[in-house]
Amino acid sequence: MLVLVIAMNALVFAAAFLLVATMFRAPVETKDASAFRVDVDNVDRNTVFEMVPLRPLLVPLYHLVRRLNAPRFKAHVERLLLALGNPNQYTPDEYLVMCMVWGVVGAIALWLGALTVLGGLSLLAAVLYLLLGFFVGFFGAYLWLRERALSRLRLIAKRLPYTLDLVAMAMDAGATFYEAAHSVVQDEPEDPLNEELSVVVREIDFGRSRQDALTHLGERISVEGLDGILSAVLQAEQLGTPLADVLKLQANLLRMRRSMRAERRAGEAAVKMLIPSMLILMAVVIVIFAPLIVRFIEGTYLE
Repeated sequence: MLVLVIAMNALVFAAAFLLVATMFRAPVETKDASAFRVDVDNVDRNTVFEMVPLRPLLVPLYHLVRRLNAPRFKAHVERLLLALGNPNQYTPDEYLVMCMVWGVVGAIALWLGALTVLGGLSLLAAVLYLLLGFFVGFFGAYLWLRERALSRLRLIAKRLPYTLDLVAMAMDAGATFYEAAHSVVQDEPEDPLNEELSVVVREIDFGRSRQDALTHLGERISVEGLDGILSAVLQAEQLGTPLADVLKLQANLLRMRRSMRAERRAGEAAVKMLIPSMLILMAVVIVIFAPLIVRFIEGTYLE
């Protein structure tokens, strides 16, 4: 019991020390890559931070998160937000605040549930349930963002060859890259890849060069093969190579890579199915011959 009390006191002291050290740490500046859409693209923020009644609760948490020295995790959250399209225009710090809020909700819900089911909790059990609920709520919000971002990236990767063909066909018909991309975006504006192309088009409208707009596209979207496509496009601009031919070639390369990946996975599936098939075969043999084996061991087989 004494060991548990000492451990609890140590945890409380560590938490208080980290809280004080964090509050007096200088804010860690993070690059907000979505600021272009807010400041230039006139996108209205739609976050809980715009709700006045919630600000007294969220603002202290926001200042606390800003001082957290976790640049890699914040950069990772930022990449996930950009991959999701960041429709509500959350910054990484703001989304981490939301994760903390869900952690608090999870802690209270798990504590109340355990208290209702068990009827009573010791101090140590209550603390453990609160910590477990907080981690479940915090990482549940993070995993929700991660899965939605990865799902959107898979849709973009699936759509990429088809979109490249459309842009190339429009350029073969005499359109410029800007006009071709604008036409593709207008055809299906809700498509995830078209949403990213629309940002490229608006950046060009704003006055940025096509190279900068495409570079920003590669920074926002981490899809297999996209970096090679953007490098080939930028190199074609420097060398004067027809861009439509480059896009067609890149689309064909993407389809070829998909075919090779499908063949490789089919080969791996055959090998992976070997062990379950052997186990099933052994189970069937045992089921069929088990009665005979039992009777033979008991000596009743010849009776």
